[in-house]
Amino acid sequence: MSVTILTANLITNSISNWLVTFRTQMKPLTFTLIGMAITVIIFYPLFALLENWVKDLSARVIRKGKSLAGKYIGLVLTFALCIAVLSWFYAKMWYHINLLDVILHR
Repeated sequence: MSVTILTANLITNSISNWLVTFRTQMKPLTFTLIGMAITVIIFYPLFALLENWVKDLSARVIRKGKSLAGKYIGLVLTFALCIAVLSWFYAKMWYHINLLDVILHR
């Protein structure tokens, strides 16, 4: 569930940030209404599909993790890997930095 929430938030923030780049080209009310409509049109199916995608991907990754490191250790390592990947994307989006470079060169 945590991975799904973080992934959905990452995608929605990225799309929202992209939409906001067009705000100076329209009147505020027009942009607000169009932006809200686009948000619903994009995000509704995205949330529905994302939950299924993350569940399927999680199931495959967990099965692979179990076979490599055992039931509990594989699950913890898989979750840690997912959080690490999401952290990289969040650091890139929020701070425009490569988190892997920061960790390796610090």
